[in-house]
Amino acid sequence: MRLIRRLAGTAALAAAGLLVAACSSGGSSGSAASSGGAGATSGSAASGDIPIGVALTYNNTAFWSAYINYEQQYAQQLHIKLIGPLLAQASASLQNQQIEQLVNEGAKAIVVNPETATSLGPAISYATAHNVQLVSVDTIVGVGKVYMVVRASNTLYGQDACAIISAKAKSGYVLDLEGDLTSSNGADRTNAFDSCMAANDPGVKVLKEPTNWTDATAVTDAQNAINAYGSQLKAIYSQWSSPDTGIIPLLKSKGLGPGSANPVMLVSDDGVPFEMCDIANGSVTASQSQPADLYAKYALTYAVDAAKGVKHAPGEPGGGAPTLQDVTYQGDTNLADPVVAPFVTKAQTSLTLATPVSGLPATIMTTPVTDHTLWGNVYGSAHGGVCTSS
Repeated sequence: MRLIRRLAGTAALAAAGLLVAACSSGGSSGSAASSGGAGATSGSAASGDIPIGVALTYNNTAFWSAYINYEQQYAQQLHIKLIGPLLAQASASLQNQQIEQLVNEGAKAIVVNPETATSLGPAISYATAHNVQLVSVDTIVGVGKVYMVVRASNTLYGQDACAIISAKAKSGYVLDLEGDLTSSNGADRTNAFDSCMAANDPGVKVLKEPTNWTDATAVTDAQNAINAYGSQLKAIYSQWSSPDTGIIPLLKSKGLGPGSANPVMLVSDDGVPFEMCDIANGSVTASQSQPADLYAKYALTYAVDAAKGVKHAPGEPGGGAPTLQDVTYQGDTNLADPVVAPFVTKAQTSLTLATPVSGLPATIMTTPVTDHTLWGNVYGSAHGGVCTSS
């Protein structure tokens, strides 16, 4: 499933039936559910609003449902007329066609969640020929020039996981359930985690298991490590959240869950509601919260800038990151705002690394799971609570 390759972990919620129906407020969501339809616009847009197109891949997970809701809210604040979102449903060719449609319907800039990092070539060429620029959200681009990439710093993801694990585990084994190493997200998380652990926790042996974002593979790898190392296994870093639902009962069955004599730390990435529930009850130690709210806010902010012809450059203050940075993938370099995502723990904690990953700060301040503004908590509250909604 393509979504798992980029924003892995929300698939478990999709399976639970948490679909975009929860995000039906606003004029764009009703016809957006048709993957081939064009021209779904915000019914509340004023005549002077800037028309901004939106092309997404999915809307059928908690994350993208939340993202669409935030997008509608920020569109009103920024005086944007949304055209879309149009949904490609994992079809790169359809997404390229839909971006052409958005250009033809008068979008002055387009926010796109690309099917893959290298699938937008035709759309970029068509939009550029019509003086329309794209803002890529959640995915780096390696097939042409876009105005901005709004994507969380996945290098920071890996370092944060290392920081909390290395603060407690000084010997034994740590399992790293790696994502797809051919993707920038999986590679960035893995490389940062590995280098950070080697520099800051050399007494621990990291067990590296590539999973290609496959839940069953991750749970099997975790089971094998639990059986092989028992209490010598000190932590598991799952680079996305959905394997948690299989790993937690495995740990409990082996007497390695919360409250046991030798609990295994479980750290994951996404920030979905069930992670908020599991952090609160101690089953998960920490999770990086992929920020649906910040993605929506800054993607639209940069889309307005693109429409107005504003020029940005590396080193300028970012919206979600301290500074804007150039990012390179497959030989193409684009400007990016590498959003700093909240690192969520049960209580707020300050973590310090003796040797941080190059370019990253040595001190990390975590966000307590009780923070009601975290998107997972917001979504969970709207669906009966983070534990009920999961």
